[in-house]
Amino acid sequence: MDAPLSVKRLLEQVKAKLEPPFAAVCVVGEVSNFRGSGKHWYFTLKEEGAALSCAVWASQQRFLQHRPADGQRVVLKGSLNLYVAGGSLSLAVTHCEQAGVGDLQARLRQLEAELRAQGLFDRPKRPLPRFPRKLGVVAALGGAALQDVLEVMARRAPGIDVLIAPAAAQGDRCVPETLLALQELQDSHWGCEALLLVRGGGSLEDLWAFNDPALVRAVAECRIPVITGVGHEIDTTLVDLAADLRAATPSQAAELATPDRAALQADLRRRVEALAAKMAWRLRGLETTLNLQVEHGLQRAEPLAAAQLRLTALGQRLALTHPSRGLDGAAARLALLRQRLVHVGAMAAGEADLPRVREAQRRLAPAAQRALQSRDQRLAVLAERLQGLDPTGPLQRGFVLALGPDGCPVTRAGALPSGASLRLRWQDGERDATLT
Repeated sequence: MDAPLSVKRLLEQVKAKLEPPFAAVCVVGEVSNFRGSGKHWYFTLKEEGAALSCAVWASQQRFLQHRPADGQRVVLKGSLNLYVAGGSLSLAVTHCEQAGVGDLQARLRQLEAELRAQGLFDRPKRPLPRFPRKLGVVAALGGAALQDVLEVMARRAPGIDVLIAPAAAQGDRCVPETLLALQELQDSHWGCEALLLVRGGGSLEDLWAFNDPALVRAVAECRIPVITGVGHEIDTTLVDLAADLRAATPSQAAELATPDRAALQADLRRRVEALAAKMAWRLRGLETTLNLQVEHGLQRAEPLAAAQLRLTALGQRLALTHPSRGLDGAAARLALLRQRLVHVGAMAAGEADLPRVREAQRRLAPAAQRALQSRDQRLAVLAERLQGLDPTGPLQRGFVLALGPDGCPVTRAGALPSGASLRLRWQDGERDATLT
């Protein structure tokens, strides 16, 4: 009989033989007893009649596509580890995704191939306006994505008008509401120069609506440029491929769509300083030319001429070579350049848009009034239809409502047997009756 092994020695031998064949395994099951102990995650992967301890180390958590939760059915990849000190077997997880996500990925690849064959992803991308006056945003009201976009725009370019078209970020309402929002915002009546389609991050199922072929086609055929910021940096949907520009996040979409006011101010300051330096250099050159011309004229004066004649000749030459003529031209050019700078500064500050804003305000009131009148007429029609559906209407015209023992209306003659009790209701009251 061989000498007995120590427990530690036995487990070390088992560990050496067990771990290499199972260094990369894939297993599916249901998550239970999920808990975080310090920086690491621990849970049990189970199915009927079996359970496996699992661990996600802190260094691997940021690489997971999906965070496990109790009750979810997931697919895990990792390596089996035998903990000698405790004699326990566990799976060190390196990848986690919900069961069925692989099917969605295959379906996504198929949709992408079909839409690419239709040419929706290969069309020329349109450039974004450098200084837009109005931008449209399609996002869910109250969502973090919309708040991020508004904060970035307020910081970078507070003078830009923003028109928001609300749409659900996921679910059955997402696609029709987003299609309606895109159609409305690209109407030339609103004057939007570019559109932002944004949504916060989520799982592949949460973002699936943005892979809808109808929505992808609407983005590709939009009349004005479209910037998408759907999900986080690692998320890519089919609307991102169809858009004119894809941003990693909603905040980056707002940055790509708006000019940076601080950068524009710094650039304008540099241009003014360069212009001032050039004008100073030009003036110094003119001053040097003047000095040379004066000295040259003094040297050419006749030394034997009378003082009055020399003074007269010098005065004439000085009048001809006086720098005021060149300075007048330089001053006129300087005034023109200053006027241009004031105009550029006014455009950067939004003052040049005041006539456009007033014209838009003048047109907005009649448009709003027409919209309200249209909705009032629609409301009146609906009110008439609703009144026609009022169950008390026929009673006012002399009809009688027969109610059975259960309180429900009797609509057929053979619905109740003879001797059954009825409740007859008129406009002004009720009476009991018995069927004969």
